[in-house]
Amino acid sequence: MEFIKEIKSTLFIIAGFCIIAGLIMLLAPVFVTNSICYLIGTLCLILGGLAIYTYVGSQVYGPLAYGILVIAIVLIVLGVFIVSNPTVFASFIPMIMGIILAIDAFAKMQSASSLKRYNYNKWWVVLVAAFIIFALAILLIFNPFETLIIFIRVLGFFLILDGISNAFTALSYSKIEKNIN
Repeated sequence: MEFIKEIKSTLFIIAGFCIIAGLIMLLAPVFVTNSICYLIGTLCLILGGLAIYTYVGSQVYGPLAYGILVIAIVLIVLGVFIVSNPTVFASFIPMIMGIILAIDAFAKMQSASSLKRYNYNKWWVVLVAAFIIFALAILLIFNPFETLIIFIRVLGFFLILDGISNAFTALSYSKIEKNIN
């Protein structure tokens, strides 16, 4: 019986977290994107600072020590760039995905051509999929930040649904608990 109460309370906590996180993602996607970028940038700055501390405190000089210094400088420059330009940094992720998807779409177009050459009846399905993937790739490449915002909103919507589902499950356990008593 105690086990069911623990499951219920855990599910309600998870449900609340999912719904709150989902609402934030749905209503403030730019805030979420910038927060993630600031977190990544701050992490780079901290790691770069630690690497410089390691370099300065090291008694060893040579290629290994200079390698640590180079990594430290790169991390600090990257951290400053990310913190000062979170939108630009966030735009790189969908852009890279768009390039990968465009390459994949071209490969699918070639596969469709080969399937047609081998008289496969449904070669056109692969071709249609390739065009859809290519259209998505173009959207990602030429409008990366807006695409990221849409993705975060969709993710927020799914988190809200997950939270509602968890709350419903917890309520279902309450009914089971009443039947057991």
